[in-house]
Amino acid sequence: MLFSSKSKGYICDQNEQSTVIARVTSLDAPLVVEAIVECSSFDEAGLRAGVVQVCPKKPAGYLHAICGVSPEQRFVRRASLDPKRLKEADYLSEVATTQFRIDAVNSAISVLNAFDGTDFDPAKSASAKEVFFCGMPGEDVTKAQTTFLSAGIYPERLEISTVAALGAIIDYLRYSKSQKPTIVLELGANSTQSFIISTRGLEASRPIAVGLEAMVPVVQKELGLKDEESARKLFFSNTFDFTGMGSSLCKRLLKELQSSMGFYEVQTGQSIGQLVCIVLPSKLAWLEAVIASQIGVGVLQPEFAPWLAARNITLSESVAAMSLDARKFALFGLMTQFPIQSNDVAV
Repeated sequence: MLFSSKSKGYICDQNEQSTVIARVTSLDAPLVVEAIVECSSFDEAGLRAGVVQVCPKKPAGYLHAICGVSPEQRFVRRASLDPKRLKEADYLSEVATTQFRIDAVNSAISVLNAFDGTDFDPAKSASAKEVFFCGMPGEDVTKAQTTFLSAGIYPERLEISTVAALGAIIDYLRYSKSQKPTIVLELGANSTQSFIISTRGLEASRPIAVGLEAMVPVVQKELGLKDEESARKLFFSNTFDFTGMGSSLCKRLLKELQSSMGFYEVQTGQSIGQLVCIVLPSKLAWLEAVIASQIGVGVLQPEFAPWLAARNITLSESVAAMSLDARKFALFGLMTQFPIQSNDVAV
């Protein structure tokens, strides 16, 4: 197997909608982000072209990269464990299976501490009980590896982008001294991953069986279109202003989000202050403001440059000039390990 030179580092974040590749001067901070290339995850030729574009010299073989993926069947589920049962050999598998319906046998699973993101060790964490299960079906691991290899990318490490993004946002909240618990959304075609985070770490997680496709029939009905395919093309084209019907489009999603918010606020006595969408097609970016408005919160507007500079990550002039939005949190989360703080630590 031939690999490209390791004089540069490469980071690749692929979600359901888009793939982003970055070239960095090192895989350890301090580092400079020299280039970022983005393409559709549905465009195999575009991904191969992106590899060539981001690499200063044509790679002699595969491009080594740290890769993040977000397959539809991924899971990031928060749980409160029973300390009395931690010594039971099958307890964690039981929780995964019974509480979250995870196929523990055929899935790649990690159990991490909810407030510092470190590996959960029952033997060393006798009193700890707040954790989250993260992973994906084994077949998705194989599929991701095959996809990257066919594009000329060798996954040096394979992570779940969702976890990387949550860790980065939590660190950003700390850096900016934000006291606002935040809803993080990943809006996919058929489902939505919803999380509540704070400077403490991951507070809550909830999968919602409503995605962007659920909005298509609403568009068809509201506009009197002849079929769903016509409605789908219009909805995803960004050629029509749908903000006026935003509450109707998001009705089912809003109901689930309001339920999660209410439960969290009653439990903790804290109010959700803002929302951020980290997986959302760029042409549907307006949905973020619509959802935030409907649930009565603000939108997190990240200022990447000063935060990254504080973490010894510098943006080159060409990258700094790009329009960097919240969808890049996962990419930056894959680049570095964020500082762990005692009694107030990030996922």
